[in-house]
Amino acid sequence: MGRFKTVGVHILAWTTYMLILLLGSEKLTPAFWSNTVSTLIPIVILFYLNVFFLFPQYLQTRKFISLIALLIVFNFISICVRLILVTAFRQSGISDFMDNLFSPVLFWNQFRVNVLFIGISFAYWFAGQSYRAEKNQQRFERELLDARLNVLKNQINPHFLYNTLSFIYTKSLPFSEQLAGAIAKLSDMMRYSLSDTDADGKVSLEKEVLHIKNFMDIQQMRFDDRLNISFTINGDLCQYRVMPLLLITFVENAFKHGKLNEVNHPLHIRLSTVQSQLSFEVRNRKAKWKKEEAHGIGLENVRSRLELVYPQQHSLHIHDSEDEFIVNLKINLHVW
Repeated sequence: MGRFKTVGVHILAWTTYMLILLLGSEKLTPAFWSNTVSTLIPIVILFYLNVFFLFPQYLQTRKFISLIALLIVFNFISICVRLILVTAFRQSGISDFMDNLFSPVLFWNQFRVNVLFIGISFAYWFAGQSYRAEKNQQRFERELLDARLNVLKNQINPHFLYNTLSFIYTKSLPFSEQLAGAIAKLSDMMRYSLSDTDADGKVSLEKEVLHIKNFMDIQQMRFDDRLNISFTINGDLCQYRVMPLLLITFVENAFKHGKLNEVNHPLHIRLSTVQSQLSFEVRNRKAKWKKEEAHGIGLENVRSRLELVYPQQHSLHIHDSEDEFIVNLKINLHVW
């Protein structure tokens, strides 16, 4: 229903533009109609090329030089389209608007109209982006509020939990430094999960990585350091902020469904930040004895969260073969 409504609005807008041209004309001659149609078709093509191709592909990804170059190219192509239409109308006897295919009057008239509609198409695209971002933000805030309410309904008082873990840590330290260390890491993980988010619901990328490391350290303690894990980090983590408990989901998935005790096939985790883009890859061998379908629920939840918080600012590719499971996530951390 929404798509039909949008199409209807577009038809109404172009019809209104045509009516404005009609009201400004003294005579509705064939020459007037041929001139109007030959002007309108190129700007319609240019408008929708901008809205559905150029701006999403180049403006949203900040490829400004490519955007400007393509705008110029498409502008001249639309002028050529008008030349072709005017020539066709002239040859059919409908219009005698121009005698010279390279008429400066025709060229500059169409050029000015094109520039006007490039501006209109940008305003339309930007308004749509702002509207969708606002709706997504409202939805995210509602879901975040619901999640916090659910936590409040079901969780143990966080201060009681931290104090209890601190007490257990103190008591266990004389008996086992390893056990005390595991308790300390668990305390940090609980604190991160329950109370480390900022007002907008995001956290430092550095904290998310520390949370992953704490999780892996505890898992290594469980399995007496027999797990083979390769975790490589490149780039600066301090200046970026991400949605909390996002990356850990893929790592938890690998531990639940992966075979991590093979020397030749370790769990590979790679994280890098290059020019404001976060790249995160998790690659693991699949354990044959575990349920194959168990991959789905958590990953579908992550997909929904990514679409909500990073609409058109991320890519998530999952390769699920018989022997291997690979997650490749990229996020543009500078949202337009």
